[in-house]
Amino acid sequence: MQLFKQAVSGISDFLHSQSRDRLFKLYGYFHDTVTIPTKQGRITMSTRDQVIARLLFLTRQYEYDFSCRTLHFLKEMKLIPSSGVHMLDIGANIGIISIGLLLADQITSSIAIEPESRNYDLLKRNVKQNGLLEKIACLQMAVSDKKSTLTMELSSSYFGDHRIQSSPVENNDERFNESSRQTIQVQSLPLAQILKLPEIRESAASQPSMIWIDIQGYEGYVFKGAEMFLKKGLPVVSEIWPYGIMRTGMSLEDFTSIVTGIWTHYWIERRKRFIRYPITVFDRYLDELGTEGYGENVIFT
Repeated sequence: MQLFKQAVSGISDFLHSQSRDRLFKLYGYFHDTVTIPTKQGRITMSTRDQVIARLLFLTRQYEYDFSCRTLHFLKEMKLIPSSGVHMLDIGANIGIISIGLLLADQITSSIAIEPESRNYDLLKRNVKQNGLLEKIACLQMAVSDKKSTLTMELSSSYFGDHRIQSSPVENNDERFNESSRQTIQVQSLPLAQILKLPEIRESAASQPSMIWIDIQGYEGYVFKGAEMFLKKGLPVVSEIWPYGIMRTGMSLEDFTSIVTGIWTHYWIERRKRFIRYPITVFDRYLDELGTEGYGENVIFT
């Protein structure tokens, strides 16, 4: 009987998902955005985004369970305070990680940094409509290793895959037709300078407890420009995507050298348990991911 109930539940979930998928496509014919309640608050998203927005619409969450497990783990291990956690959210997209963690009482405040205009406008809207204007400081900016004007290439269907454009390392063929993408110019600053900006100094998160970063392979440049700051002991939750790293013009060897010069350990979630590894074997993890796969989240400590 239990197996039968599970089978019926699985079929029901599948049909429900199919129905929501059709509804999301229908919205897209008539509207540029759609607003729905999710586990991460009331979220307005673009109907043209076929990855993050579509998954939010179908499942009512995006990395929410993982983000809550991660914060619980960091607190349990005393890597961050049990309360009064201030987060830097680099590559904040439309705000779902910061907003979700705030509404779940996992963090107290956040600085949400997002350079692309369409995502940034939705980020500000989502912060406001969830009543978090006093707790999330939004900044339209890219983070890099120096003050610069950078070229960002825009994905037409995955708005979490806008990337800083650079000359990729050798033998790194395009997998997503990147050379055909529209490009824009964005301003960048190193992390230390961003934290000194007048509009950021007033935020409690200007003294962050941790960093959450997902910028499609450009993370190495942020780490490189903030090495002394990061060596103070801040845990960093970062996506690691070898293909994306190489597309930014950084070799995997250089990326490994940067992270091994800052942290002593990294953690990977396997079967919902975080396993610790010495940073000296990080190159093996990159080999495990390979350049054909997608990214995974890692905690650096």
